[in-house]
This record gives sequence, C-alpha cells and structure tokens, in this order.
Amino acid sequence: MSSAIDLDNPRLRPGQREALARWADALRRGSRSELVVVPVGYGKTVIGVGSYVVAAEAAGADTCLYLTPTDVLRTQVYRGIDRTLDLLGTRLDVRKLLADNATLGRVSGNRANFIVATYQQVAAAPSRYVRLCGGRRVHLVCDEAHHLGERGTWAAALRQLPVVSTLLLSATPVRLDREPLAGARYVPADDGEGMVIDPLVHVTMRQAWREGRILKRLAMQMKDYEVELRGADGEVYTFTASEMAELPDFDQRCVRQQLRWNEDYVQPLVREFALTLQRKKELAPGQHQGLVFAATTAHADHLLRVFARWHPSLRCTVVHSGEDLPAAEAERRMRDFHAGRYDVLIQVRKASEGFDAPTVSVLLKLDAVFSREPVIQQLGRGLRFNHNLPEAQNVLHVFIGRDPRLAPIIEHLEREAAIPSVRVRREEPPEASTQLQEQEATGEELREPEDEPRAVPEVVDVEEAGDAVLDETGRLVEGQQLTMFGIAPPPVQAAPARSPAPAAAPTAEVVDLAAALQEAIEYCRTWTSRAARERARRYGNRENHFAWLNAAYARETGQRGTLATPEQYRRKGDWMKQRYLELLG
Repeated sequence: MSSAIDLDNPRLRPGQREALARWADALRRGSRSELVVVPVGYGKTVIGVGSYVVAAEAAGADTCLYLTPTDVLRTQVYRGIDRTLDLLGTRLDVRKLLADNATLGRVSGNRANFIVATYQQVAAAPSRYVRLCGGRRVHLVCDEAHHLGERGTWAAALRQLPVVSTLLLSATPVRLDREPLAGARYVPADDGEGMVIDPLVHVTMRQAWREGRILKRLAMQMKDYEVELRGADGEVYTFTASEMAELPDFDQRCVRQQLRWNEDYVQPLVREFALTLQRKKELAPGQHQGLVFAATTAHADHLLRVFARWHPSLRCTVVHSGEDLPAAEAERRMRDFHAGRYDVLIQVRKASEGFDAPTVSVLLKLDAVFSREPVIQQLGRGLRFNHNLPEAQNVLHVFIGRDPRLAPIIEHLEREAAIPSVRVRREEPPEASTQLQEQEATGEELREPEDEPRAVPEVVDVEEAGDAVLDETGRLVEGQQLTMFGIAPPPVQAAPARSPAPAAAPTAEVVDLAAALQEAIEYCRTWTSRAARERARRYGNRENHFAWLNAAYARETGQRGTLATPEQYRRKGDWMKQRYLELLG
C-alpha cells in the first residue's frame, strides 16, 4: 500500500471519491485553490485530510495546516485524523499536533507535519504562521470556509501564508452579508446579476438523501398564531404570524422579539417539542435528545424555567457565552449532554457548527430567522444520521413559529434552490435593514438608524391559529407539502409480534397524563383542520380560516389563551366538529 489514495475504495462515498479525484486533476492542471461543497454529515474531514494526501503526491506538500472556526471543531478534526487515514487506505506518515501559539516554534522540533488550528489563532499571530509555512511546502485546508469573507481579518491573515495549495470546505458557501468568500472562484450569473460561486465539486442534499444513511429525514411543524398588536398610534389590530410580512419592517422585528418572551407563543411550541421528545425516548431509550435555539442568554435562562415548570421530567441545561457562565462550566455541560446526562440542550450560538450529535432528533427554533443558510446550518445539527436506529426512525422533528421569512427555506427543502449570487464589490455602508437584523440577532433593544427615537408597538394578546406541517413522507398537510427532492421515504417496518405477557398482579392505577393530553390535542387539531378546510372550500382563501374559527370559539365560549387540559382540548374539538358538520350540512 502506498501513500496514494485508492479511489476505488468502496468505503469512500461517491462525492468523497469525486472530490479527491477532481482535486488531483486540478493540481495537475496548475490550480492551487479550490472549493468543495458537501452537506452536513457527508464527511468533510475525509475530503480535507484526503486532500493533503493528494497534495503530497501531486504537489509535493510535506505539511498540512488544517484550520477550523471553533475549538470544538478543531478537536473533532484532530481526533478523527487517525480514523480518516485508515479509511483512505494510505500509509502516509503523519505526526499531528494541536497548535498552541505560545509554543508554535516547537513544531519543527517535534517534526510535526499535520497542524490543526483555528482561524482565530492565525489571525492573532500571523507572523508566527508565516514563519511556520516559510520553510515548508504547506497544504492549507479551510473548514467551514463561509467564515472567510473576502474583506475579513481572518482572510487577510491567511493571504499572508506562503502555501502551495488550498482546499476550502463548506456546507453553505454563502454568507449572510453576501460578501464573496476569500479564495473561492466566481463566475458571472446566468441572469447577468452579480456572480455565483463555482465549486470544484458540489454534493447536494438531494444526492446525500439518495445515497442513504447520511442524513435523517425532516418533519417541520410550523405553528401559526393570531396576534393582537397595539401600534405606536394606539390602534389595536389583529393579524396572524404567517401574515407578518404585511407589517412595516421595524414593526415586524418588534413583534418577533416580543413573541419570543410571550408565554402563549412559547408554551405551545415547547409542549409539542417536549411531547415529541418524550415519545421518542420511550420508543428508543438513550437514542434521542432535543436541541433548543434561544435568542439571547436571558432568553435561554427564561426557556430553562419554562421547561422546569411545564416538563420537569426532561433533564435540561443551558450553554451560552454570557458572563455568568464560565467557559469551563459551559464545556462541562456540553460534555454531559453528549454523554447523555441531559435530555435537552438550550443554547445561544454554541451549537451552530462543529456540533456532532446524531442523537439530536428534535429541534425547537426560537431565535431569529434571517436567510436560509444559517437555518440550514442549524437544521444540520439534528440531521446527522443515527446509525443506532433503523432508517425509518431517523426523522428530525423541528418546531418553529410561522414566519414569512421561512418561505425561501421551505423552497430550498422542497427543490434545493440554486446558490444565490453575490456582489463582487461592497463599498457602500451597511443598509439600515442590515443594522436592524444585527440588533435582532443579538437581542439588542431595537432602534431606528436615525437619532430620533420611535415608539415601539406592543403585542397585546396571542392565540394558536393552526399548524402547517412539512412532512417527511411527502403528504399534503394543511396546504403544505415537502417532497424532500422527490425521494421516497424509507418503508416502515412492522414490529414483530410479541408473545402475550403473563397476567400481572393488581397494582395501583397509573394515569398517563402526557398521553391523554396528546390524544386530546390530536383530536382538537383534526377537527379544527377539517372545519378550516371545509370553510375554505365554501368561502375561498381570502382569509385565514384557522384564525376565524379560533376567534369564533373564543367569543362563544370565553376560552382565550393557551389550552392546558385534555378536557379543554376535547371541548374545543367537539365545537370544531360541530362547525364542520354544519358546513357540510
């Protein structure tokens, strides 16, 4: 066996094989910088480590500098090098080292030829890494390369490094600010508007799903709400969350920020998340966990209290970068979550990248929604296939409030829309809308760009107004359908017949309140959906029929706000059933 990679190796995935073959060809043609795009869970590390083996053979590289954006991802890459080299079937000698800027001069003394570092380390001491690369033929691997904006400080530090070749890796090669990626190749867009990225290889999510056992399937439940809002002028008006696009931008952001703290908005989402996770845990103990995306540190702490109040059986913990949580304690909690000591991780920007947890199968998104790329990254935290479960049970359930911003994300999941174009130059100052987005993302108090203060609208009341479910089976549910790129779902295997259990001795009665509540919720949801569909058939789609029915029920019964007991849900379900029969009548 030589140091070269056997591209016929059946252990390599098709996209990995193609990426390494094309990288070798690109080096032979004189290219020295390329981008490979693969989805979450596809094995970027195999391609990254393999690219060094190829560069050693084709370009004479003798050292690999492998860079990541986080310490967590750096550690994952470092630990996976041995396993990756074994999978590649190469006998290239590797002496790996985790970079430490204070002792970087020891690299030569240790004869290290595979250094794993973070972008922050290089940006903090670029001259030391220039010296490291100066006497070597270094191949550079840039993981999560969408962090490398062309005008950013990280990219500026990397441009100083005298390397012989560079491979960029990303699952979402588009930045929120649409800044071009440093080192990536761009070509004119077909419509003449801007430039589009031109990767060496692009393995799509469609391809990953077709290959199987790489990604879970997806079921996204979007809960709609009827919202009463008192405007800055004192007028109170009603709309649904899915109709929020009709509000001015500033009012939209104020509403979104307030809804995250509104109990009538948060509690139903938390309930659906918790009940789904509990059912999964009962089905396969030790194989299911939940992940919650909070907006701010205070919001995460608030959600922890909500879970403790309504779902105390779930073991929850919070991680964030706030001053009141030392980094060592946050790391300990992350380790305990990975070890299964917690059921739910509530986090703020701590599990967006480099978070490898196949047991995460339920997500709750309560932070901001901006564009599809950050949301796809978040979904990727739970999409990684769990090989301890059968294929039919590898489903990621996502719970989120309805929002007009979800439209491009739904489009991407249905059709895998093309990568958007970017502007080649950005000399103008940031737009006001961008500044407001940044405020919303960080949880700052919203303010207008100009100095003049502006009155903030206030959310007065919130009610559930129906669900829309993007189902992994491709079923039409509440007018929404997710085809998952036209790929059929795995067959559900029938459970084997069990022998009848021996009669048990009489015991005290145990009432399963969670099961009773869920059964009542499903009953209410079914008849509400039927009544809304029948009303839409009769009167057309000019109004939100879920909202109309919920408002009518509240007026007639006086029952407002979130329902709490099985009896309340069944009573509402009976009312909806009666309306359905009247509409048929």
